[in-house]
Amino acid sequence: MSKAIKIFILLIVVALVFNKQLITYYYSYKFSKWIERQFVVDKFYIDYPNSIVVSGIKIKNSNPFYYEYILESEKIALNFDLKSLLFSNLIIINNLIVENPKFFLEIVEINENSSKNEGSSITPITYDDNIGLAKKIAENTPDKIWPDKKKDINFLILKTKIIGAKTFIKTSSLPIPTEIDLSDMYFNKIGNEKNYQHYKDVLKFILFDIIASTSDFELKKLLKKVYNY
Repeated sequence: MSKAIKIFILLIVVALVFNKQLITYYYSYKFSKWIERQFVVDKFYIDYPNSIVVSGIKIKNSNPFYYEYILESEKIALNFDLKSLLFSNLIIINNLIVENPKFFLEIVEINENSSKNEGSSITPITYDDNIGLAKKIAENTPDKIWPDKKKDINFLILKTKIIGAKTFIKTSSLPIPTEIDLSDMYFNKIGNEKNYQHYKDVLKFILFDIIASTSDFELKKLLKKVYNY
């Protein structure tokens, strides 16, 4: 093999490796922006032209009091429609498989002193959590209205499978963390595209499964109260 051919092959290998690093950085940044939390991965595999496998996924807790992460997963594999990625504002993901994820849920009691009558005070209890849902439910906060954009990129996942999931729950009222095995879950047509089920609704299904799966009566009662089930 001539020296020129060796140099040419070396340049191709370097370019491919560099591109994978760029893609890993790009998607980590993109997902972090989408979920408004730091998204990190250990390894990023690309099976050209339309398959991606990510291992060692971790999503940071924005303001943790016990768990460092809100989600960890051994592997996420997805297969997408290449034409939609190149020529459309709607990215279509044909299949998404999430393997052995761990969900970390933190619930904190918030005591807010207020005086309704002179000489007497009450301390109502409200709740906050690390997924931004408990406080929204308690305050009945409407969904955020985003300004119209000239061009927006949406995504639609045709089939989603979550298998081998566990959840870990820590609350300020129950000192011992709880580990719960969850059911395998399957979803069709979820994303951020109008007229389809929003991806944030998956959180509600996971919460319902957590409540149904826990055998701790006190924890079940607290979860129903916090999430209005």
